[in-house]
Amino acid sequence: MHQGLSEAGGAAPILPASVLFKGNLIAIIGILLSVLVLTFPCPSLAQSPLSDFNPAVLIDSPNIIFFDGRTYWADNALPLRAIFFDKWGGPFNPDTTNRSDNYWKTGAGLIHNGWRLSGYYRGELFMTANKDTMDILRMVNRKEELTEARVFEIDLKTDGFSAAGFELSKGIDLNKVTKGLSSGVTARYLRGEKIQNGSITGTVTSTGPMTYDFDFSLDYLYDENLVYDRRDTISGTGNGYSLDLGVRYLINERLSAEVLLRDIGGRIYWKDAPYTTANATSDIKSYDEEGYQVYRPTIQGYEGYRDFTQEIPLKTDISLSYQKGVVALTPTVNFIEGRPLYWIDMEYIVSNDIHMLIGYNANYHAVSAGMVYRKTSFNIWLNDIDLYRTSAIGLALSVWH
Repeated sequence: MHQGLSEAGGAAPILPASVLFKGNLIAIIGILLSVLVLTFPCPSLAQSPLSDFNPAVLIDSPNIIFFDGRTYWADNALPLRAIFFDKWGGPFNPDTTNRSDNYWKTGAGLIHNGWRLSGYYRGELFMTANKDTMDILRMVNRKEELTEARVFEIDLKTDGFSAAGFELSKGIDLNKVTKGLSSGVTARYLRGEKIQNGSITGTVTSTGPMTYDFDFSLDYLYDENLVYDRRDTISGTGNGYSLDLGVRYLINERLSAEVLLRDIGGRIYWKDAPYTTANATSDIKSYDEEGYQVYRPTIQGYEGYRDFTQEIPLKTDISLSYQKGVVALTPTVNFIEGRPLYWIDMEYIVSNDIHMLIGYNANYHAVSAGMVYRKTSFNIWLNDIDLYRTSAIGLALSVWH
């Protein structure tokens, strides 16, 4: 179902990572705190915020109830205050390919006799943009003087969703095959609630110090249109699934390794999702009180509702843990469709009740600090304590009983 479209609309340019949530102070605090309904049900938290539960540990897990949650928001080019607060000052370090990695999950459930049942709410948003896209976004939002006749090649892609659901996990003891080996599987149902999936390509050409022409090609599915105003949009619904397969190998009393394949074959089948296939041009121009051109696209093309199959990116967690005395080191690599993110964590056991945690992420230069106290744990990741400059932040909190 679609309809022809030819109209002028007003909107702010798409921001590099605010696609599932329009950012303001209340929104970002709510997002970060809402996912802090607690994380991995185990005394050790040597795990990256982009990792997930490995069902291979279920073979020796006690029977417990738990709440878990973690979140991580990062952008390599811009500080998060630009993304969430529309404050475009601070450091700017664009690369040839720029990425925004955003992931959140919170859940509650129980573990009993090697089985795990959990209800959850999760989401992810992965975006890529070339350097020209980041340059013109920042320049226009900061109202910087433009070099006349400069052409910016625009290439922005986004893939994200949020969903609620439940997952069932089972641990499998393979000790008879190889001593110290275990495996596990998780089957997951997803009820899709929000979607942002599509691309924007085209050009922006500066025509003066404060003016520009643009011509974008838009292929876009969404729950809310953030490129231009589309009134009375009805969000689609989705049903989906994915599988996780995990392996753990206790090499000796000090050394262990884990591998987890996540969202194997993952799909969400959306029904009646809003979409737009159109061109956005600067045929109609307007200006602010300072004479700087306001982004107000003229949209010509098709919009409507359609069924859509969204493929969930495959993720792989690989970690190695080495413990000597009261210190444990755990390097971890998260692969997202083959792209690696590198982490290293250290845990210091102060006593049976208290463990101290520190860590580092090499991709976004984020440092983490946290602690485990009895059956509660907390961890935070930041790449800069100055929130004016912070471009990566993560939080995790857990309780089990």
